[in-house]
Amino acid sequence: MILMMVMTVITKNMKTYTFPLDDGLGSVFGIAKTISGTYVCPGWHLVPDGTTREQIRFSGVVNTSKKQLSPEPPKVIQTKRKWQANGSKEGVVYQITEDNGVWDCTCPAKNFFRGDCKHIKAKKSELNSL
Repeated sequence: MILMMVMTVITKNMKTYTFPLDDGLGSVFGIAKTISGTYVCPGWHLVPDGTTREQIRFSGVVNTSKKQLSPEPPKVIQTKRKWQANGSKEGVVYQITEDNGVWDCTCPAKNFFRGDCKHIKAKKSELNSL
């Protein structure tokens, strides 16, 4: 394990703050001012308000102690369901789909009006009554 070390050096009336290099970003950093204080990121190192980029230094030691693997994204179960609905004209059939709560219909009304068309409303009503 690498010991994290923060050094403060006063040079010509200007304090400098030294932090270990980040293993992913090297010497790329930003200064973030929040309600709770001013920080050098990555790493969220607390520094006094008013600290400038010129006051920030990095040591040659790469900080690997905080290396974290990205968590695996949660598995989403796909629940795509399909139905057919007869149109008002004989022989016209529309496809209604529901994919994880997102409803769609191939009828023209679904594209021209906001909200659910009459086919989706009828299918939702039918499913709620079961």
